[in-house]
Amino acid sequence: MSGGEHIEFEHSSGNIFEDIGFDKATAERLTHKADLVGVLYNYQRERDLSQVAFSSLVGIPQPRLSKLYNGKFAGMSTDKLLDAITRLGGRVTIRVESHPAPAEAGRVQLELV
Repeated sequence: MSGGEHIEFEHSSGNIFEDIGFDKATAERLTHKADLVGVLYNYQRERDLSQVAFSSLVGIPQPRLSKLYNGKFAGMSTDKLLDAITRLGGRVTIRVESHPAPAEAGRVQLELV
């Protein structure tokens, strides 16, 4: 960078959806969906499958799969994404823990392994 140039940037909250204006709870849900769609996308790419072939494996129509890959998650439940992952042989474990401070809202944490 030559002298005198000034670059402006904005600090991130760590969640792109929150940064663009979604409330914290919605931003978390969208992040979870994005992570799950990423699992599906990686599975398809690793096996060099077309979207048409892959869509029949996961039970999601190809046009809908394309929309998911482009970040359009409206109308797609987390349950449906988890179902698609299990159709591929993925294992999903859901664990519920008691919250140490019941007055505070709990949260959902997604761990991809």
